[in-house]
Amino acid sequence: MALSTKSFEIFCGTGGVGKTTLATARAQNLADSGLRVLLITIDPAKRLKDLLGLREEAVGEVVPVEINGVKLHALLMSPEKTIQRMSKKYNTPDLEGNRIVQILSKPYGGMNEILSMVELQMQFDSGLYDVIVLDTPPGAHFLDFLESLNKISSFFDQNFIEIFSYLGQKTARAGKKFFGLNFINKVISGGVKKLLTYLQSVTGAQFIDDFIEAIHIIYQSREAFLKGISLKEKLKSKKECNWFLVTSIEQGKAEEAIEIRSHATHFIHQDHYLVLNKCLESKLSNWSPQNEDLTKIKNSLELKEINLKKQLKDLFPVVLEFPEVMSLSPNDHLLHLTKTWKSHAL
Repeated sequence: MALSTKSFEIFCGTGGVGKTTLATARAQNLADSGLRVLLITIDPAKRLKDLLGLREEAVGEVVPVEINGVKLHALLMSPEKTIQRMSKKYNTPDLEGNRIVQILSKPYGGMNEILSMVELQMQFDSGLYDVIVLDTPPGAHFLDFLESLNKISSFFDQNFIEIFSYLGQKTARAGKKFFGLNFINKVISGGVKKLLTYLQSVTGAQFIDDFIEAIHIIYQSREAFLKGISLKEKLKSKKECNWFLVTSIEQGKAEEAIEIRSHATHFIHQDHYLVLNKCLESKLSNWSPQNEDLTKIKNSLELKEINLKKQLKDLFPVVLEFPEVMSLSPNDHLLHLTKTWKSHAL
């Protein structure tokens, strides 16, 4: 089965399997074929920054990069920078300046996955790219990324629309003065009222006002968030998106990949790819050990890999194999993996 190109190419998997390097090599392969490519990582480890030799000030910005003579663009996700772009695009300057929004948009502030979806949609809407390659967080964090779409839907459901309509009327009459617990008493449950009453006693009334103002400001920017919901259908579409679940020959990694897929079956369409990295079979076939102990090691490694491949090919529609690259040079590593991507596309 030849590997086709889609508008979105999503890479997911556990840590330590070479996911970011493979995503980068795929982006290089696509750009080398003449496509306009944007490579995005939302992995908080920022492995892509080291791989591309980017400076810290590049984080959050779309920057041109050149890999082995191939030009493309890269973006290391920064929630704060996404908020700034949203504020500018949707003319909501208060979004960037609100204290609560600033806290939530810190790298581990709770909005990273949702803002990643917003960023992905904004970059797609720009029309500047033929393909967006996305490197997701490892393991369970990837599932958080998927569930962020449901979080957006829940936040902007009909109940919240009624609340914000009420808040909008109050705000208009009061010249944008917020009403703290008086407003909360009218619209939210007793449990949350108790929590916010407690927070007011600990933090002061200003925190409650900031909190309600943050909700109002986020709702003013709802168009950006709601577009993230429409992105869900594109990512689930066989015509729009390639899903690459990355694993490796290493002990236990394949089981982790199978578990991730089992949790994401409602999201990843059936026409997806398992990327099996660090395969040794070709190198082992060319190895002629000189003693019995080494021969046993070779035979054991070969048998283990053969059995694992058989198991995975029974479970996944397509398995793409990538060899272990014996090079300390990141550029050589990428070049070798890019050539393998090209061979899979034929």
